[in-house]
Parts: sequence; C-alpha cells; structure tokens
Amino acid sequence: MNFTQLRLDLWDDPALRNELIAWIDGRLAEHDAYLLPEPPQVRVRPWSTTARLATTLGPLWFKADAPGAEFEAALAGALYSWVPGRVLTPLGVDAKRGWSLFPDAGTTLRDQMAALDDFAVWEAMLGTYAETQRVLSAHVRDLLALGVPDLRPSALGRRLDTFLASPGIAGVLGDDHDTLIRRRGEFDRRCRALDENAVGVSLDHGDLHVGNVFMLEGGYRFADWGDAAVAHAFCSLLAPLRFATRELNADARALGRLRDAYLEPWTAAHSLADLRSAARLATDLAALNRALAWNRAFPELAHAVAPAQHDHIARWLRTLIGRGDGTEL
Repeated sequence: MNFTQLRLDLWDDPALRNELIAWIDGRLAEHDAYLLPEPPQVRVRPWSTTARLATTLGPLWFKADAPGAEFEAALAGALYSWVPGRVLTPLGVDAKRGWSLFPDAGTTLRDQMAALDDFAVWEAMLGTYAETQRVLSAHVRDLLALGVPDLRPSALGRRLDTFLASPGIAGVLGDDHDTLIRRRGEFDRRCRALDENAVGVSLDHGDLHVGNVFMLEGGYRFADWGDAAVAHAFCSLLAPLRFATRELNADARALGRLRDAYLEPWTAAHSLADLRSAARLATDLAALNRALAWNRAFPELAHAVAPAQHDHIARWLRTLIGRGDGTEL
C-alpha cells in the first residue's frame, strides 16, 4: 500500500488542527519560542504522524501516535528521567493524547556511518543499548503502568490467540492458521522456557537499527519508541539482526559478532552459551511484537490499511512455524 496517500483528520480537520497548533504554541512558549510562518512538513503513517516544524528554536519534530501506541509520549518523558543521555530530550509530551515534541537531533547514526556494513559501529551501539536495557529492567512495573504493551513471555499466548481469532488474519494465513493452532502447545513450552530464563524482562525497543539511533555529545541516543514493549530483553535482537541480514547481506559470522556484542553486558553473571540459547528463543518469539506493531492504526485509517496490516501480521506469525523470513541465530 502507498502510505503517502493517507490523509488524517488531525491535519485536515480545522478544529483538530487548531487544537494541535495551540498545544505546540504552549510548549514553545515555555521556552520563550514560537512557530515561524512556514508550513509544517507532514508525514502520515497508519501508526503515527510526524511533522517537521520551523521555530525560533530551530527545527522541531512533532509526533502523534495511533491508539495502542499513545504510551510513547509518556514513555519519552520517563526514559529521559531514567536513562538521561541515552534518549532524546523531549520539549513537551501529552500522555493522554499521545503527542510529543522534540528538537531536531540532526542526522541519524545510519547517515553518519562511512559504510553501513561497518559492523564495529553496530557492535558498539548494541552494547550500549544492552546496558540501557539493564538499567530499565528495574522499571518493569513503571513501564506497564505507562501503558507499554505487555509482551512478557507469560502474556504471549494471549496475544497469539487474539491474532488467530481475527477472520482477516486467518484468511491471509490460510493453511498456516491451522498449523499455528496445532502447534499451540509447542508455542507455550517455548514461552515457559523463556520465562524461566535468568536474564528476565526489560524494555524492548521493537525496531532497533542505526536509522533509529543518533550520536549526540559523544553518546548513542535511542529514538522512536512507538514499537516498544515490555518483553524478554533479548527480543530486541530480532530487528537489528534481521536488518543486517536483509539490508547488509551479513553472514553467520557477522551476525554472531553482533549477537555477542549485545550479550556481552550480561556475561558477568551468565555463561555465553546460556545467553546464546536464550537469544535464539527470544528472537523467535519476538515476532509477536512486530505483529502487534502492525496492528495499530488511527481509527479513520483502519479500514483502508486493514489488508496491508493483515498481510504483514500474517508474515510475522508464519515465522513462529519456520515459514517466514526471520533471522536464524
């Protein structure tokens, strides 16, 4: 589907747009700043809408999340408190409406890299992210209270059942729908095994790659948390390893380096062999987070994007039975 053709009431309805601009004006006033007379550069996606704004503070970014992802605004403020120096600094958040406002962070790590397949940069980034996760593991209850989706291993079965109960998703899955149901017991056993792993749960970014990371003041800043979930920590490996496989043609050796760089912060308390085993299990089950992310849409867009959603969700569910294009560890 061509998402560039989507229209959203937040920008098209004058009353909603005026409410939005008034909120932005209020946040800017707190910093003795104001909007410049330049049209915003708006980008609409089913799960969020963003706009680049010209202000006396320089360019700023506004983001509104679709229902089911509104938690990102509240999460942005909390992360700045819990892990300062590892996330962007919000200028304003509205947790109820899922709105957030950030200064422009410049170019992403991806655009700063001399070569995208410089895996040494990836390894350093993944190690820093893992350290961040270790800090956030102490805030699991707080994260759930903010509305961050619960994808702890004990909750994955319910999430899978919800997807399998959808006629639209079942129709796309075809015979694989019956296979997933037949293997439901096997799925539960894998979830229990991951639940018993000593590393435990933390915040899973959900879409971690060098395009969602900035290098500011000598440190990595992780951005775009709209796909985040409370999950086993190692679920975060799926996105970067899949990116490295699909976009960079990484071989098994390179993938192993990335995995081990991410796992290194946990090696003081756990054997590398045990960590690798947990990583394989977690990245398999992380497909549920990717499916959940595709399940979100603004209400007025839901009907138009449903076929694309069902297709993408089905693709991720197929990875649970070895019929997708997931990454092997």
